[in-house]
Amino acid sequence: MATQTAPNTIRDRLLKGIALQQTGEFEKAQRIYKQAVKKAPNNADAVHLLGVTYRQLGYPKRALEYIQKAIEIDPNQAPFYANLARTMMDLGADADSLLAVCNKALTINPKEREARNIAGIALTDKKQFEEAEYIFQSLLVEDPDNEDAYRNFGNLLLAADRAHHAINFFIKAVILEPDNPKNYILRARCRLKLQQYEPSQYELTEALERFPTNADIKHEAARLLFSMNEASMAVDYSKQAYELDPYDHHKGVTLGVSLLMSRQNEESLKALKKARKNAPDHAPTIDWNLSLAYLANGDLKRGWPLHRARFDDPSGTVMKRKFEVPLWNGEDLSNKTIMIWGDQGLGDALKSGTVLPELIAKAEKVIIETSEKGAKFFSYSFPEATARLAKMNADKEQTAFDYDYHMSMADLAGVLRPTFQSFKDARCPVYSFEKDRAISYLKRLKGYEEKPVVGFSWRSRNLAASRARFYLSAPEFSPILESRDAIFVNLQYATVAKEIQYFQKRFPEKFNFFEDVDLFDDLLGAAALTNCCDFVVSANTSVADICGIYNVPTIRFGPQEPALLLGQDNPPWYPSMIYMYSYTDRACAEFVPEIIKELDKQLSDWSPDQRNARLGL
Repeated sequence: MATQTAPNTIRDRLLKGIALQQTGEFEKAQRIYKQAVKKAPNNADAVHLLGVTYRQLGYPKRALEYIQKAIEIDPNQAPFYANLARTMMDLGADADSLLAVCNKALTINPKEREARNIAGIALTDKKQFEEAEYIFQSLLVEDPDNEDAYRNFGNLLLAADRAHHAINFFIKAVILEPDNPKNYILRARCRLKLQQYEPSQYELTEALERFPTNADIKHEAARLLFSMNEASMAVDYSKQAYELDPYDHHKGVTLGVSLLMSRQNEESLKALKKARKNAPDHAPTIDWNLSLAYLANGDLKRGWPLHRARFDDPSGTVMKRKFEVPLWNGEDLSNKTIMIWGDQGLGDALKSGTVLPELIAKAEKVIIETSEKGAKFFSYSFPEATARLAKMNADKEQTAFDYDYHMSMADLAGVLRPTFQSFKDARCPVYSFEKDRAISYLKRLKGYEEKPVVGFSWRSRNLAASRARFYLSAPEFSPILESRDAIFVNLQYATVAKEIQYFQKRFPEKFNFFEDVDLFDDLLGAAALTNCCDFVVSANTSVADICGIYNVPTIRFGPQEPALLLGQDNPPWYPSMIYMYSYTDRACAEFVPEIIKELDKQLSDWSPDQRNARLGL
């Protein structure tokens, strides 16, 4: 009688445990399974389900032991292998190992959904997108309400750079499973990649109301606010996320960079150091941000060596070229040729180019690879070097082999500017400009001997939401022109007609626009016009860098810039530049009165002597 009822007793217990699992009561289910395993240690179902509860409770290693034991007892159950794959995935198994286990499950039951789902995830990791897409499509055909398939299909599309399609799958996952915070998190990440900031704000507000203690949702809110340059609010949310999950290095990085952009430099460095301890050995994103934090704290010794980590940062936007010749690390260049190249924008190249005379003195030959307009500009100032259009193929591999070493321009400072004294000892300016052309421009300005000539620029060409808050519109800049009796010269490149028309109509006597100077493509023309000025007020763009390399006194306004400021009040690269931090929690237009105060101070004892000396007059 006992032998007939015992299996039914075990079966009843397992069914009760499954019902508890389905309602999320994992601990109660686990107690039932433990009793079942104690009574029937070779019952494969009981052992398997006990292992599953360990995974659900956050103990994947223990789960792995029980699920493997269940497979030893009964190796012909497809769900056992599927849950083994899920547990391995929790433990960070590689894609090939996951596929091997999933394929074993699918040989037993080709319709096993969980195994197909995980196989699709593994194929996505291997960038075998077509195969993965076929799996998720078939899952959705069988079950149009399969939220896992929608979620994983969205991840596939995101990985395949098809974010515009992915967002629809994440939206569907939220609709199907509104109580799962993971769906809100993935949707927020997709919105961020698409720079769809406004809808994401509304969606994350709803998510925060639904899941007020979810660290990952708070983290996504912090990332969104950081991308919108709402640094102070980003700090608040990133602190909350980090306090809830202090061992997650991703949250530590977000806190660190948010603090950095809020100019809380010491706190930023502490947060990023902690994140580094909790991260894998290879963590270029953290190393890159650590570099910036060290530089923001004035620690060049630690900051410069980490600067190259930006090339391995998966979220980085710099150009990463490929070379067969070695990277220069300060070796003797007496009989060698070195090629330097730009990986960032024009402003960074101009700034880094201030070290070129020292490099030219060290090497037998220096080659500068840059854009066509950049090559013309560098050739004029450094005729002893060879400046040319970058020689590389579509994969960014070098196609010229007439040099022994290479280095990106932004990394030259790590060798040639290792201390602040090296900045102080450097000659400035080192760039040349066309003096005759500059003088001809100056003479077109009525009253240039009696009034200061003030150049100005108010924005970048890139007006993305993450940058625009630190720029001004033409009307917002106009109080600066109203504030004094001076000759104002437009240095803004890539203007639109209505901006110029605004200044011409508003300030017909004091605003000067040189239609015959292409300030974007003709860098020598822009340099000549800049050198006509006694003073310049500029947003944080390459216009300010052109001023800096010629030692033209300048007010530059913008956000935190670690590699430019190096923890100092003003850029060590440019002795004559004053850096003013725009507000981080208010519109840039509200900062204009502060700029006017500083301009009044700088021009209080103006004379044309410095400008005339620069022009050789």
